[in-house]
Amino acid sequence: MRRLNRITLGSFFGALALAVMLIGGSSVFPNMAIGKSSSHHINKSSSHNPLITNSGISGSRLTGFHNQTSISSHLYSAPPPSASTLVGNISKGVSNGNNKVIMIGFDDSYKSQIVFAKPILDKYGFKASFFEVCTWIGKAKDRQTWQDVAALQHDGMDIESHTMTHAHLPTLLSSPSQLTYEIGGSKQCLANHGVNARIFGYPLNLGSDIPSIVNVVAKYYNLARSGSAPLMFLNCNGFGKHPQNDCSTYSANGKLSYANRYDIKSDSFRHVDSNHNYSPPEEFQKFVQRMNSQIRYNTNGKINAIPIITYHNLTNSLQDYNKMASTITVDLFAQQMKYLHDNGFRVLLLNQLGYDPNNNFFNLKNAPLYTTNAATLLGY
Repeated sequence: MRRLNRITLGSFFGALALAVMLIGGSSVFPNMAIGKSSSHHINKSSSHNPLITNSGISGSRLTGFHNQTSISSHLYSAPPPSASTLVGNISKGVSNGNNKVIMIGFDDSYKSQIVFAKPILDKYGFKASFFEVCTWIGKAKDRQTWQDVAALQHDGMDIESHTMTHAHLPTLLSSPSQLTYEIGGSKQCLANHGVNARIFGYPLNLGSDIPSIVNVVAKYYNLARSGSAPLMFLNCNGFGKHPQNDCSTYSANGKLSYANRYDIKSDSFRHVDSNHNYSPPEEFQKFVQRMNSQIRYNTNGKINAIPIITYHNLTNSLQDYNKMASTITVDLFAQQMKYLHDNGFRVLLLNQLGYDPNNNFFNLKNAPLYTTNAATLLGY
């Protein structure tokens, strides 16, 4: 009788395993072909303005640094990111056909991001992009150290550039060498510490609408992030007040476009809006609404709209929360991350945004597919 029971149970579990494999479908065939991008994209390039270049850094030299940092003769020699930094972690509980994606960033090199935010990210297996201000690192107790930055990168976080000193870039238009120092110098500074930054973040979201600043950014970075919009449309076709056919940097008439590869739209966490200071519970409801606002644009497994949210300082003090609009309480951040996890949002890195210069639209690279339909693409 005991032997018979063991045989019966073994058969049951064997059948169950077979059923799971069959249900999994194409998920066990990772090399199956995926769909191509849609054909409605207009084939334009950013070459409408001859100053825009993306020819790489080889052979370039930075000048006019006013002795603010030592720039080596071997520029931008940081090794490429490891494979782990290119593959975003997927929150647990993701269902097949899930159309909810988010990208999380942190600005300004706050130590609280290491002390408070990272353990919460680790709890849910999330990764994030950290935009570092080079001269702030290691200069004060409330800022990260270079050891912190190295540990973040080693742990699969995305490390990117946020200038040398957090300068307001439009104030430097009369000093090209100073602009080069802030933008290109930051890339070199990070390279000197083993970070190959490919994305630039404009301090205070200033400068992405000024061609002379964008031209400098384009010399050193593949992409750049600015604000302020609740969603980033990967085809750049969803900004109602700023109609575009694609994500070309310049339009046919030479005008700088609203959204492009050097002006990826994001939105910082800010709990002050129109002179109203939202409490943590109120702010949580706003967060939920914003995260779910993408769903109407993302259908049939195709992602066209992504909320990109940027955090700054974290605190356990409600008094500190009320003092600075961009400061978030640790409890509220934990509640937001739990919501993402429990509701199956895919959390990706900023460096998983790719750009197609032939068709001028964004795509997602190295993003695992959670679907049983092999023809369904996290794409466009």
